[in-house]
Amino acid sequence: MRILSAILSATMAAATPAYAYTVEEMWAEFDASKLTVEEKRFLQFGLALNGKYSALMDGAWGNGSQRALEAWARNAGLDPPIENWEVVLLAAESADRVQADGWEQRYFEPMDISFAVPAGRMRQEPATDVFLNYAHTTSSLRYSLNLGDLPQVVGIHTYALSSALPGTAPYMLRREKVLITSVEQAEGTILYARSDLRRNGWSSVVLSAAKRDQNLLNAVSGSITKGWSSGIKLPPGGEIMEGIASMATILAEAGQDQPNEHASLDAMREGMTAPPATPVPSPAPQQPAAAPAPPATPKPSDQALQGSGTAFFVSEQGHLITNAHVVEGCETLKIDGRPVSLLAADESFDLALIKDAPQEAGVVAKFAPRPAGQNADITVAGYPLAGLLSGLNVTRGSVSSLKGLGGDAIRMQISAPVQPGNSGGPAVDAAGRVVGVVVSKLDAKLVADATGDIPQNVNFAVRGEIAKLFMFQNGVEPVLGDEDAPTLDPVTLGKDLEGVTRLVECYAVPK
Repeated sequence: MRILSAILSATMAAATPAYAYTVEEMWAEFDASKLTVEEKRFLQFGLALNGKYSALMDGAWGNGSQRALEAWARNAGLDPPIENWEVVLLAAESADRVQADGWEQRYFEPMDISFAVPAGRMRQEPATDVFLNYAHTTSSLRYSLNLGDLPQVVGIHTYALSSALPGTAPYMLRREKVLITSVEQAEGTILYARSDLRRNGWSSVVLSAAKRDQNLLNAVSGSITKGWSSGIKLPPGGEIMEGIASMATILAEAGQDQPNEHASLDAMREGMTAPPATPVPSPAPQQPAAAPAPPATPKPSDQALQGSGTAFFVSEQGHLITNAHVVEGCETLKIDGRPVSLLAADESFDLALIKDAPQEAGVVAKFAPRPAGQNADITVAGYPLAGLLSGLNVTRGSVSSLKGLGGDAIRMQISAPVQPGNSGGPAVDAAGRVVGVVVSKLDAKLVADATGDIPQNVNFAVRGEIAKLFMFQNGVEPVLGDEDAPTLDPVTLGKDLEGVTRLVECYAVPK
Protein backbone atom coordinates (compact mmCIF):
# COMPACT_ATOMS: atom_id res chain seq x y z
CA MET A 1 0.00 0.00 0.00
CA ARG A 2 2.15 2.78 -1.37
CA ILE A 3 0.20 5.82 -0.11
CA LEU A 4 -0.11 4.57 3.45
CA SER A 5 3.55 3.53 3.38
CA ALA A 6 4.57 7.05 2.39
CA ILE A 7 2.52 8.51 5.23
CA LEU A 8 4.03 5.99 7.62
CA SER A 9 7.54 6.97 6.51
CA ALA A 10 6.79 10.69 6.86
CA THR A 11 5.35 10.18 10.31
CA MET A 12 8.30 8.06 11.42
CA ALA A 13 10.66 10.82 10.32
CA ALA A 14 9.04 13.34 12.66
CA ALA A 15 10.94 14.08 15.87
CA THR A 16 7.92 13.63 18.13
CA PRO A 17 5.10 11.98 16.18
CA ALA A 18 1.61 12.99 17.24
CA TYR A 19 -1.76 11.85 16.11
CA ALA A 20 -5.34 12.97 16.29
CA TYR A 21 -6.81 9.65 17.42
CA THR A 22 -5.95 7.52 20.41
CA VAL A 23 -5.90 3.75 20.08
CA GLU A 24 -9.30 3.65 21.81
CA GLU A 25 -10.71 6.15 19.31
CA MET A 26 -9.36 4.14 16.39
CA TRP A 27 -11.20 1.10 17.80
CA ALA A 28 -14.41 3.11 18.31
CA GLU A 29 -17.43 2.36 16.13
CA PHE A 30 -17.46 4.21 12.80
CA ASP A 31 -19.77 7.24 12.58
CA ALA A 32 -20.22 8.48 9.01
CA SER A 33 -21.74 11.76 10.19
CA LYS A 34 -18.25 12.97 11.14
CA LEU A 35 -17.05 12.78 7.52
CA THR A 36 -17.39 15.40 4.81
CA VAL A 37 -19.39 14.71 1.66
CA GLU A 38 -16.11 14.48 -0.27
CA GLU A 39 -14.79 11.79 2.11
CA LYS A 40 -18.01 9.77 1.91
CA ARG A 41 -17.98 9.97 -1.89
CA PHE A 42 -14.42 8.65 -1.84
CA LEU A 43 -15.44 5.70 0.35
CA GLN A 44 -18.41 4.96 -1.93
CA PHE A 45 -16.09 4.96 -4.95
CA GLY A 46 -13.67 2.65 -3.14
CA LEU A 47 -16.49 0.26 -2.23
CA ALA A 48 -17.62 0.28 -5.88
CA LEU A 49 -14.10 -0.62 -7.01
CA ASN A 50 -14.29 -3.50 -4.52
CA GLY A 51 -17.55 -4.69 -6.07
CA LYS A 52 -19.65 -3.88 -3.00
CA TYR A 53 -21.47 -0.69 -4.05
CA SER A 54 -23.56 -0.04 -7.16
CA ALA A 55 -25.51 3.15 -6.46
CA LEU A 56 -25.06 6.88 -6.90
CA MET A 57 -21.87 8.25 -5.34
CA ASP A 58 -23.44 11.35 -3.86
CA GLY A 59 -21.79 11.43 -0.43
CA ALA A 60 -25.12 10.69 1.27
CA TRP A 61 -24.31 7.83 3.65
CA GLY A 62 -27.52 5.81 3.93
CA ASN A 63 -28.36 2.17 4.54
CA GLY A 64 -27.03 1.12 1.14
CA SER A 65 -23.60 2.63 1.81
CA GLN A 66 -23.45 1.09 5.28
CA ARG A 67 -24.44 -2.35 3.97
CA ALA A 68 -21.74 -2.09 1.29
CA LEU A 69 -19.15 -1.18 3.96
CA GLU A 70 -20.21 -4.14 6.09
CA ALA A 71 -20.02 -6.46 3.06
CA TRP A 72 -16.46 -5.25 2.39
CA ALA A 73 -15.54 -5.88 6.03
CA ARG A 74 -16.99 -9.40 6.00
CA ASN A 75 -15.12 -10.17 2.79
CA ALA A 76 -11.93 -9.00 4.51
CA GLY A 77 -12.59 -11.30 7.46
CA LEU A 78 -13.57 -8.48 9.83
CA ASP A 79 -16.48 -8.74 12.23
CA PRO A 80 -19.09 -6.02 12.83
CA PRO A 81 -19.53 -3.43 14.14
CA ILE A 82 -17.35 -1.41 11.77
CA GLU A 83 -14.59 0.46 13.60
CA ASN A 84 -12.72 3.61 12.60
CA TRP A 85 -9.46 1.81 11.84
CA GLU A 86 -11.24 -0.48 9.37
CA VAL A 87 -12.55 2.52 7.45
CA VAL A 88 -9.03 3.95 7.40
CA LEU A 89 -7.78 0.69 5.88
CA LEU A 90 -10.51 0.80 3.23
CA ALA A 91 -9.64 4.40 2.39
CA ALA A 92 -5.91 3.66 2.14
CA GLU A 93 -6.53 0.58 -0.01
CA SER A 94 -8.88 2.59 -2.25
CA ALA A 95 -6.37 5.42 -2.53
CA ASP A 96 -3.82 2.96 -3.91
CA ARG A 97 -6.29 1.72 -6.52
CA VAL A 98 -7.26 5.26 -7.48
CA GLN A 99 -3.60 6.23 -7.87
CA ALA A 100 -2.67 3.07 -9.81
CA ASP A 101 -5.17 3.77 -12.62
CA GLY A 102 -5.17 7.55 -12.25
CA TRP A 103 -8.89 7.65 -11.49
CA GLU A 104 -10.29 11.18 -11.55
CA GLN A 105 -13.68 12.85 -11.82
CA ARG A 106 -13.55 14.62 -15.17
CA TYR A 107 -15.93 17.33 -16.38
CA PHE A 108 -16.87 17.09 -20.06
CA GLU A 109 -17.82 20.69 -20.76
CA PRO A 110 -19.75 20.28 -24.07
CA MET A 111 -21.86 17.51 -22.50
CA ASP A 112 -22.15 19.41 -19.19
CA ILE A 113 -21.70 16.22 -17.16
CA SER A 114 -18.95 14.71 -15.01
CA PHE A 115 -17.91 11.10 -14.49
CA ALA A 116 -14.95 9.02 -13.36
CA VAL A 117 -12.25 8.03 -15.86
CA PRO A 118 -9.06 5.97 -15.35
CA ALA A 119 -6.94 8.78 -16.80
CA GLY A 120 -3.67 6.90 -16.21
CA ARG A 121 -4.83 3.89 -18.19
CA MET A 122 -7.27 5.18 -20.75
CA ARG A 123 -6.87 5.21 -24.50
CA GLN A 124 -8.96 6.76 -27.23
CA GLU A 125 -10.36 4.36 -29.81
CA PRO A 126 -11.68 5.08 -33.33
CA ALA A 127 -14.77 7.27 -33.30
CA THR A 128 -17.96 6.47 -35.18
CA ASP A 129 -20.55 8.78 -36.72
CA VAL A 130 -22.41 8.74 -33.40
CA PHE A 131 -19.89 8.10 -30.62
CA LEU A 132 -16.52 9.09 -29.24
CA ASN A 133 -15.00 5.88 -27.85
CA TYR A 134 -12.51 5.17 -25.07
CA ALA A 135 -11.14 2.04 -23.40
CA HIS A 136 -9.55 1.11 -20.07
CA THR A 137 -6.28 -0.54 -21.06
CA THR A 138 -6.19 -3.13 -18.25
CA SER A 139 -9.84 -4.28 -18.26
CA SER A 140 -12.83 -4.79 -20.54
CA LEU A 141 -14.40 -1.44 -19.55
CA ARG A 142 -15.37 0.71 -22.55
CA TYR A 143 -16.89 4.19 -22.82
CA SER A 144 -18.95 5.64 -25.68
CA LEU A 145 -19.99 9.31 -25.50
CA ASN A 146 -22.65 11.09 -27.53
CA LEU A 147 -24.10 14.60 -27.56
CA GLY A 148 -27.19 14.42 -29.73
CA ASP A 149 -30.90 14.86 -30.16
CA LEU A 150 -33.97 12.99 -28.96
CA PRO A 151 -34.19 10.56 -31.92
CA GLN A 152 -30.59 9.48 -31.27
CA VAL A 153 -31.34 8.97 -27.57
CA VAL A 154 -34.38 6.85 -28.37
CA GLY A 155 -32.25 4.80 -30.74
CA ILE A 156 -29.54 4.24 -28.12
CA HIS A 157 -31.96 2.96 -25.48
CA THR A 158 -34.04 0.95 -27.95
CA TYR A 159 -30.87 -0.83 -29.07
CA ALA A 160 -29.84 -1.48 -25.47
CA LEU A 161 -33.20 -3.09 -24.68
CA SER A 162 -33.17 -5.14 -27.88
CA SER A 163 -29.72 -6.52 -27.01
CA ALA A 164 -30.78 -7.93 -23.62
CA LEU A 165 -30.12 -11.63 -23.09
CA PRO A 166 -33.46 -13.51 -23.25
CA GLY A 167 -34.72 -14.37 -19.79
CA THR A 168 -32.91 -11.48 -18.07
CA ALA A 169 -34.68 -8.43 -16.60
CA PRO A 170 -33.40 -5.07 -17.91
CA TYR A 171 -33.20 -2.12 -15.51
CA MET A 172 -34.97 0.97 -16.85
CA LEU A 173 -35.48 4.49 -15.56
CA ARG A 174 -37.58 6.86 -17.64
CA ARG A 175 -38.01 10.46 -16.62
CA GLU A 176 -38.56 13.66 -18.53
CA LYS A 177 -34.88 14.65 -18.50
CA VAL A 178 -33.02 11.39 -17.80
CA LEU A 179 -33.19 7.88 -19.29
CA ILE A 180 -31.23 4.89 -17.98
CA THR A 181 -31.12 1.39 -19.43
CA SER A 182 -28.93 -1.44 -18.13
CA VAL A 183 -28.98 -4.94 -19.59
CA GLU A 184 -27.01 -8.17 -19.56
CA GLN A 185 -26.02 -9.19 -23.08
CA ALA A 186 -24.81 -12.43 -24.56
CA GLU A 187 -21.59 -13.90 -23.17
CA GLY A 188 -22.01 -12.03 -19.89
CA THR A 189 -21.37 -8.48 -21.14
CA ILE A 190 -23.03 -5.70 -19.16
CA LEU A 191 -24.30 -2.68 -21.14
CA TYR A 192 -25.28 0.52 -19.34
CA ALA A 193 -26.68 3.61 -21.08
CA ARG A 194 -27.57 6.92 -19.43
CA SER A 195 -28.88 10.03 -21.23
CA ASP A 196 -29.36 13.41 -19.54
CA LEU A 197 -30.97 16.48 -21.04
CA ARG A 198 -28.39 19.23 -20.61
CA ARG A 199 -27.93 22.76 -21.98
CA ASN A 200 -26.58 21.63 -25.40
CA GLY A 201 -28.92 18.68 -25.95
CA TRP A 202 -28.98 15.07 -24.77
CA SER A 203 -25.68 13.86 -23.25
CA SER A 204 -25.34 10.07 -23.36
CA VAL A 205 -22.74 7.88 -21.66
CA VAL A 206 -22.76 4.23 -22.77
CA LEU A 207 -20.60 1.83 -20.75
CA SER A 208 -19.85 -1.83 -21.38
CA ALA A 209 -17.76 -4.39 -19.55
CA ALA A 210 -17.45 -8.11 -19.09
CA LYS A 211 -19.18 -9.36 -15.97
CA ARG A 212 -15.81 -9.86 -14.27
CA ASP A 213 -15.28 -6.08 -14.51
CA GLN A 214 -18.77 -5.03 -13.45
CA ASN A 215 -17.27 -3.36 -10.37
CA LEU A 216 -15.49 -0.86 -12.64
CA LEU A 217 -18.64 -0.22 -14.66
CA ASN A 218 -20.59 0.36 -11.42
CA ALA A 219 -17.93 2.79 -10.20
CA VAL A 220 -18.22 4.86 -13.38
CA SER A 221 -22.01 4.73 -13.70
CA GLY A 222 -22.43 5.73 -10.05
CA SER A 223 -20.11 8.70 -10.54
CA ILE A 224 -22.11 10.31 -13.39
CA THR A 225 -23.20 13.78 -12.28
CA LYS A 226 -24.99 16.60 -14.04
CA GLY A 227 -22.66 19.57 -14.39
CA TRP A 228 -19.34 19.85 -12.61
CA SER A 229 -18.60 17.77 -9.49
CA SER A 230 -15.67 17.51 -7.09
CA GLY A 231 -12.84 15.07 -7.62
CA ILE A 232 -12.24 11.57 -6.29
CA LYS A 233 -9.87 12.44 -3.48
CA LEU A 234 -9.44 12.65 0.26
CA PRO A 235 -9.32 16.24 1.53
CA PRO A 236 -6.15 17.15 3.48
CA GLY A 237 -6.81 17.60 7.18
CA GLY A 238 -10.05 15.60 7.01
CA GLU A 239 -11.07 12.87 9.43
CA ILE A 240 -9.78 10.06 7.20
CA MET A 241 -6.37 11.63 6.51
CA GLU A 242 -6.04 12.30 10.24
CA GLY A 243 -6.93 8.66 10.82
CA ILE A 244 -4.27 7.47 8.38
CA ALA A 245 -1.64 9.60 10.11
CA SER A 246 -2.80 8.29 13.50
CA MET A 247 -2.59 4.71 12.29
CA ALA A 248 0.98 5.31 11.19
CA THR A 249 2.01 6.34 14.69
CA ILE A 250 0.01 3.60 16.39
CA LEU A 251 1.60 0.93 14.17
CA ALA A 252 5.04 2.39 14.87
CA GLU A 253 4.43 2.29 18.61
CA ALA A 254 3.25 -1.30 18.26
CA GLY A 255 6.66 -2.25 16.83
CA GLN A 256 6.06 -2.06 13.07
CA ASP A 257 8.82 0.49 12.59
CA GLN A 258 10.13 -0.52 9.17
CA PRO A 259 7.38 0.55 6.76
CA ASN A 260 8.17 0.31 3.08
CA GLU A 261 6.45 0.18 -0.27
CA HIS A 262 5.56 -3.49 0.27
CA ALA A 263 3.69 -3.00 3.54
CA SER A 264 0.65 -5.25 3.40
CA LEU A 265 -2.94 -4.82 4.46
CA ASP A 266 -2.67 -8.04 6.47
CA ALA A 267 0.26 -6.66 8.46
CA MET A 268 -1.61 -3.49 9.30
CA ARG A 269 -4.70 -5.48 10.25
CA GLU A 270 -2.61 -7.50 12.63
CA GLY A 271 -1.13 -4.37 14.14
CA MET A 272 -4.53 -2.78 14.70
CA THR A 273 -6.45 -5.82 15.94
CA ALA A 274 -3.96 -6.67 18.67
CA PRO A 275 -3.74 -4.37 21.70
CA PRO A 276 -0.39 -2.62 22.30
CA ALA A 277 2.27 -4.75 24.00
CA THR A 278 2.83 -2.11 26.66
CA PRO A 279 -0.29 -1.07 28.58
CA VAL A 280 -1.29 2.52 27.98
CA PRO A 281 -1.04 4.43 31.29
CA SER A 282 -4.31 5.67 32.70
CA PRO A 283 -4.72 9.44 32.62
CA ALA A 284 -4.67 11.37 35.85
CA PRO A 285 -8.10 11.60 37.53
CA GLN A 286 -10.06 14.60 36.48
CA GLN A 287 -13.57 15.94 36.62
CA PRO A 288 -15.89 14.07 34.27
CA ALA A 289 -16.44 15.99 31.06
CA ALA A 290 -19.89 17.01 30.07
CA ALA A 291 -21.54 14.62 27.64
CA PRO A 292 -21.16 15.81 24.05
CA ALA A 293 -24.25 17.36 22.59
CA PRO A 294 -26.04 15.13 20.09
CA PRO A 295 -25.70 16.18 16.44
CA ALA A 296 -28.21 18.78 15.46
CA THR A 297 -31.15 17.41 13.52
CA PRO A 298 -33.28 19.60 11.31
CA LYS A 299 -36.44 20.76 13.02
CA PRO A 300 -39.68 20.85 11.06
CA SER A 301 -39.54 24.63 11.36
CA ASP A 302 -36.23 24.61 9.45
CA GLN A 303 -37.83 22.87 6.47
CA ALA A 304 -39.30 24.64 3.49
CA LEU A 305 -41.66 23.53 0.74
CA GLN A 306 -39.52 22.09 -2.07
CA GLY A 307 -42.23 20.90 -4.44
CA SER A 308 -45.54 19.11 -4.74
CA GLY A 309 -47.29 16.39 -6.65
CA THR A 310 -50.40 14.26 -6.56
CA ALA A 311 -51.31 11.02 -4.77
CA PHE A 312 -54.47 8.94 -4.53
CA PHE A 313 -55.89 6.54 -1.95
CA VAL A 314 -55.67 2.84 -2.83
CA SER A 315 -56.69 1.28 0.50
CA GLU A 316 -59.03 1.99 3.40
CA GLN A 317 -55.99 1.65 5.68
CA GLY A 318 -54.71 4.95 4.29
CA HIS A 319 -52.22 3.84 1.61
CA LEU A 320 -51.68 6.21 -1.31
CA ILE A 321 -49.82 5.83 -4.60
CA THR A 322 -47.67 8.59 -6.12
CA ASN A 323 -44.45 8.83 -8.19
CA ALA A 324 -41.03 8.09 -6.75
CA HIS A 325 -39.71 11.36 -8.18
CA VAL A 326 -42.40 13.28 -6.24
CA VAL A 327 -41.03 12.05 -2.89
CA GLU A 328 -37.32 12.03 -3.80
CA GLY A 329 -35.18 14.12 -1.40
CA CYS A 330 -38.12 14.93 0.90
CA GLU A 331 -37.49 15.00 4.64
CA THR A 332 -41.19 15.45 5.41
CA LEU A 333 -44.23 14.63 3.30
CA LYS A 334 -47.56 16.28 4.03
CA ILE A 335 -51.14 15.72 2.90
CA ASP A 336 -53.78 18.22 3.97
CA GLY A 337 -51.15 19.80 6.23
CA ARG A 338 -50.37 16.66 8.24
CA PRO A 339 -47.19 14.54 7.98
CA VAL A 340 -47.47 11.17 6.24
CA SER A 341 -45.01 8.27 6.00
CA LEU A 342 -43.07 7.04 2.99
CA LEU A 343 -43.28 3.23 2.96
CA ALA A 344 -41.63 2.28 -0.33
CA ALA A 345 -40.28 3.75 -3.56
CA ASP A 346 -39.18 2.09 -6.80
CA GLU A 347 -37.17 4.20 -9.26
CA SER A 348 -37.51 1.69 -12.11
CA PHE A 349 -41.32 1.96 -11.95
CA ASP A 350 -41.20 5.57 -10.69
CA LEU A 351 -43.80 4.69 -8.07
CA ALA A 352 -43.98 5.29 -4.32
CA LEU A 353 -46.29 4.13 -1.55
CA ILE A 354 -47.14 6.49 1.31
CA LYS A 355 -49.32 6.06 4.40
CA ASP A 356 -51.88 8.47 5.82
CA ALA A 357 -54.63 8.00 8.39
CA PRO A 358 -57.28 5.35 7.58
CA GLN A 359 -59.69 6.37 4.84
CA GLU A 360 -63.46 6.40 5.03
CA ALA A 361 -64.92 3.01 4.10
CA GLY A 362 -65.32 2.59 0.36
CA VAL A 363 -63.62 5.87 -0.59
CA VAL A 364 -60.62 4.41 -2.40
CA ALA A 365 -59.63 4.20 -6.05
CA LYS A 366 -60.56 0.95 -7.76
CA PHE A 367 -58.34 -0.53 -10.46
CA ALA A 368 -59.53 -1.78 -13.82
CA PRO A 369 -59.36 -5.58 -13.99
CA ARG A 370 -58.00 -5.35 -17.55
CA PRO A 371 -55.49 -3.02 -19.26
CA ALA A 372 -56.83 -0.01 -21.13
CA GLY A 373 -57.10 -0.41 -24.89
CA GLN A 374 -55.67 1.95 -27.46
CA ASN A 375 -57.90 5.00 -28.07
CA ALA A 376 -59.89 4.30 -24.89
CA ASP A 377 -61.28 7.39 -23.16
CA ILE A 378 -59.27 8.49 -20.15
CA THR A 379 -59.62 11.09 -17.39
CA VAL A 380 -56.71 12.45 -15.32
CA ALA A 381 -56.93 14.16 -11.91
CA GLY A 382 -54.23 16.08 -10.07
CA TYR A 383 -52.92 19.27 -8.57
CA PRO A 384 -50.81 20.91 -11.32
CA LEU A 385 -48.96 24.18 -10.79
CA ALA A 386 -49.89 24.36 -7.11
CA GLY A 387 -49.90 27.99 -6.02
CA LEU A 388 -51.06 29.18 -9.44
CA LEU A 389 -54.03 26.89 -9.94
CA SER A 390 -56.30 26.14 -6.99
CA GLY A 391 -58.09 22.91 -6.22
CA LEU A 392 -58.29 19.64 -8.09
CA ASN A 393 -57.74 19.82 -11.84
CA VAL A 394 -59.45 17.24 -14.09
CA THR A 395 -58.67 16.77 -17.80
CA ARG A 396 -59.78 14.28 -20.42
CA GLY A 397 -58.18 12.52 -23.36
CA SER A 398 -57.45 9.04 -24.65
CA VAL A 399 -54.83 6.29 -24.64
CA SER A 400 -52.63 7.25 -27.60
CA SER A 401 -50.22 4.30 -27.40
CA LEU A 402 -49.92 1.20 -25.26
CA LYS A 403 -46.19 1.82 -24.84
CA GLY A 404 -44.10 4.74 -23.69
CA LEU A 405 -41.02 6.47 -25.09
CA GLY A 406 -38.84 4.16 -27.17
CA GLY A 407 -41.19 1.19 -26.69
CA ASP A 408 -41.07 1.39 -22.88
CA ALA A 409 -43.48 -1.34 -21.70
CA ILE A 410 -43.83 0.14 -18.19
CA ARG A 411 -45.63 3.25 -19.45
CA MET A 412 -48.35 4.16 -21.90
CA GLN A 413 -48.91 7.37 -23.83
CA ILE A 414 -51.97 9.48 -23.08
CA SER A 415 -53.38 12.63 -24.66
CA ALA A 416 -55.02 14.09 -21.54
CA PRO A 417 -53.24 17.41 -20.80
CA VAL A 418 -50.94 17.35 -17.74
CA GLN A 419 -48.67 19.93 -16.10
CA PRO A 420 -45.97 19.87 -13.40
CA GLY A 421 -47.73 18.73 -10.23
CA ASN A 422 -49.94 16.18 -12.00
CA SER A 423 -47.26 13.55 -11.34
CA GLY A 424 -48.62 10.70 -9.24
CA GLY A 425 -52.26 11.36 -10.08
CA PRO A 426 -54.75 8.71 -11.22
CA ALA A 427 -55.61 8.10 -14.86
CA VAL A 428 -59.01 6.39 -14.99
CA ASP A 429 -61.23 4.90 -17.67
CA ALA A 430 -64.81 5.90 -18.47
CA ALA A 431 -66.07 3.79 -15.54
CA GLY A 432 -63.73 5.54 -13.09
CA ARG A 433 -61.35 2.58 -12.73
CA VAL A 434 -57.61 3.27 -12.51
CA VAL A 435 -55.69 2.28 -15.65
CA GLY A 436 -52.53 4.31 -15.00
CA VAL A 437 -50.54 6.69 -12.79
CA VAL A 438 -49.53 9.98 -14.42
CA VAL A 439 -45.74 10.27 -14.57
CA SER A 440 -44.50 12.84 -17.12
CA LYS A 441 -45.05 14.93 -20.21
CA LEU A 442 -42.90 15.16 -23.32
CA ASP A 443 -40.74 18.28 -23.52
CA ALA A 444 -42.43 20.16 -26.39
CA LYS A 445 -39.54 22.60 -26.88
CA LEU A 446 -36.98 19.79 -27.03
CA VAL A 447 -38.95 17.87 -29.63
CA ALA A 448 -39.60 21.05 -31.61
CA ASP A 449 -35.86 21.76 -31.69
CA ALA A 450 -35.16 18.18 -32.79
CA THR A 451 -37.94 17.72 -35.35
CA GLY A 452 -39.16 21.20 -36.25
CA ASP A 453 -42.69 20.34 -35.10
CA ILE A 454 -44.44 21.00 -31.78
CA PRO A 455 -45.98 17.86 -30.25
CA GLN A 456 -49.53 18.13 -28.93
CA ASN A 457 -50.56 16.46 -25.66
CA VAL A 458 -47.88 13.75 -25.63
CA ASN A 459 -47.89 12.61 -22.00
CA PHE A 460 -47.16 9.39 -20.15
CA ALA A 461 -48.59 7.27 -17.35
CA VAL A 462 -47.27 4.18 -15.57
CA ARG A 463 -49.53 1.33 -16.68
CA GLY A 464 -52.14 0.21 -14.17
CA GLU A 465 -50.82 -3.37 -14.23
CA ILE A 466 -47.40 -2.11 -13.11
CA ALA A 467 -48.99 -0.08 -10.30
CA LYS A 468 -50.88 -3.17 -9.11
CA LEU A 469 -47.66 -5.21 -9.20
CA PHE A 470 -45.87 -2.54 -7.15
CA MET A 471 -48.66 -2.60 -4.56
CA PHE A 472 -48.58 -6.40 -4.30
CA GLN A 473 -44.79 -6.28 -3.84
CA ASN A 474 -45.31 -3.97 -0.88
CA GLY A 475 -48.11 -5.84 0.85
CA VAL A 476 -51.11 -3.80 -0.36
CA GLU A 477 -53.82 -5.57 -2.33
CA PRO A 478 -55.42 -3.40 -5.03
CA VAL A 479 -59.18 -2.97 -4.94
CA LEU A 480 -60.59 -4.04 -8.32
CA GLY A 481 -63.59 -2.48 -10.00
CA ASP A 482 -66.35 -4.58 -11.52
CA GLU A 483 -65.68 -6.09 -14.93
CA ASP A 484 -68.94 -4.69 -16.28
CA ALA A 485 -68.95 -1.38 -14.34
CA PRO A 486 -71.17 1.21 -16.08
CA THR A 487 -69.82 4.32 -17.75
CA LEU A 488 -70.03 7.36 -15.46
CA ASP A 489 -71.13 10.80 -16.55
CA PRO A 490 -68.25 13.34 -16.46
CA VAL A 491 -69.55 15.25 -13.41
CA THR A 492 -69.93 12.09 -11.29
CA LEU A 493 -66.50 10.91 -12.43
CA GLY A 494 -64.94 14.21 -11.34
CA LYS A 495 -66.59 14.02 -7.89
CA ASP A 496 -65.37 10.45 -7.39
CA LEU A 497 -61.82 11.50 -8.28
CA GLU A 498 -62.02 14.43 -5.88
CA GLY A 499 -62.81 12.02 -3.04
CA VAL A 500 -59.65 9.92 -3.50
CA THR A 501 -57.07 12.35 -4.94
CA ARG A 502 -54.80 14.47 -2.73
CA LEU A 503 -52.10 17.13 -3.02
CA VAL A 504 -48.82 15.81 -1.55
CA GLU A 505 -46.22 18.37 -0.47
CA CYS A 506 -42.46 17.80 -0.14
CA TYR A 507 -40.55 19.62 2.61
CA ALA A 508 -36.80 19.67 3.21
CA VAL A 509 -34.12 21.90 4.70
CA PRO A 510 -32.93 24.25 1.93
CA LYS A 511 -29.39 23.48 0.78
